[in-house]
Amino acid sequence: MISMITNRKTLFPKAFTLIELLVALTIASALTAIALPTLKDSMRQNTLSRSASLVKGAFINARGQAIRTGRPFGLVIERRQRRIGDGAASGLNFFGANYATRIYYVQSPIEYRGDSQNAQAYPYLSTAWAPNPAPPANQTLPNSVIAKFFVPLESAGVLYAAVNGSAPARRLIGDGTRFAIGGSDYDFELDLARSRTITAAQASTLGITPAVPGSLIIFNHRSIAPERNSNPGVYTNAIATSQFPARLELGQGYSFKFQTNPIRAPLSPVTMIGKTVVDLSISGTGSEPLLFNAQNIVDTDPANVIPALDPDSLLQDVVVMFAPDGRLDGVFSSRRDPSISAPQTIPGFYVERLDPSTTVAFNVGFVDGILDNIDDGARYPYAVPGTDPQVNTDDPPLESLPPWPSALTSKKVPNFANSDCAWISIHPLSGAISLDTVAGQPPQAKFYSYYGFSTANGSQSARNVIRERLHQSRRLTTAGTTQ
Repeated sequence: MISMITNRKTLFPKAFTLIELLVALTIASALTAIALPTLKDSMRQNTLSRSASLVKGAFINARGQAIRTGRPFGLVIERRQRRIGDGAASGLNFFGANYATRIYYVQSPIEYRGDSQNAQAYPYLSTAWAPNPAPPANQTLPNSVIAKFFVPLESAGVLYAAVNGSAPARRLIGDGTRFAIGGSDYDFELDLARSRTITAAQASTLGITPAVPGSLIIFNHRSIAPERNSNPGVYTNAIATSQFPARLELGQGYSFKFQTNPIRAPLSPVTMIGKTVVDLSISGTGSEPLLFNAQNIVDTDPANVIPALDPDSLLQDVVVMFAPDGRLDGVFSSRRDPSISAPQTIPGFYVERLDPSTTVAFNVGFVDGILDNIDDGARYPYAVPGTDPQVNTDDPPLESLPPWPSALTSKKVPNFANSDCAWISIHPLSGAISLDTVAGQPPQAKFYSYYGFSTANGSQSARNVIRERLHQSRRLTTAGTTQ
């Protein structure tokens, strides 16, 4: 009998009661509820850190490939969407064009030297801009002479097609493409938007020899101060009629070669992790921190109405190239003609090559940290007194209207103010690549006093305030510290 009782206790040990199980589950649920937000934040931070390391590693790899191969090599930061809509500006959607989830590698192909062995370009001087159209009054200088190259069609069909607007040709030769003449260095820069194709009859009328169809190439040159930075579209120069840039002889045929736009390289692309993205809306150079922002490209002057956009106009992806010596070799991005204003229509965008003199930075953040309207960023974490939103009927909607300005009411933290996010920076001269965390925004009084803002109504625009917020976020004007 005693043996049976002992065996029964062995087979059926004492168990938890229902009340004990409920208490244990309640405690576990409470601990999970307390720990879950911390765990989610930790996972987001870890994902962001991994993505930032991937982006930095991609830039380092591209720079290394340029040094190893002895040819320009770089990266394309691919916009999630390149098409932002068409027609009235009120129907445009900039959000998808303002971030990237994929990066791929590109390399510079062999130079374009024309379509024949004896392809040549001819220096040409005139006071005429081109046979059609005549230059606007604000794009000419009194008593000035315009330096051009005439390139016959039979010498450079691809160049002719690019000047004539061919999309495939412009993938190779675009605005800002560098070219060399007569064995010189790449001292010339193509102004594709102002160049023209002409017929044989027009060439004869202009006194061009040989009088055949071809391209009239307008350009910028290192020996001539580039005027596009202060007054876009002005390329005329007060030079003697007997002088040509690089001291080239007028009417003399010279060989040429163009540094064509990058083409895709056979390396695996880099894909962002989870909900992390490259936030192009707040990426750019030190001098223009909104350089890659789709809204800023289209709405170049927030005080005026945005022109309508032609159908199927695509924004260009952002391309960063490294030279064989490791330095930054140029940045390619979208540009629209700033002379076009409402009621005109934006015909589209073209590739512009830039040679930044200041650090280029890309923000690695979260997709939910991208602002639908970049001007909203002027009010986070507080509004600067006196800021003018410069709101037009065709602008993307601002939050918290009316009134404006007031603090941004959105619960999401913009990437430029989120300390979990990061900046990938490239120094233009050395090509050095660094990874830094986002700096916090200073108290309101310190911010507008440090950057010289006035509290008078309309004293500064929202677009300029967000630029200074980005300077603060990148520690560009604060000697590396947070104000």
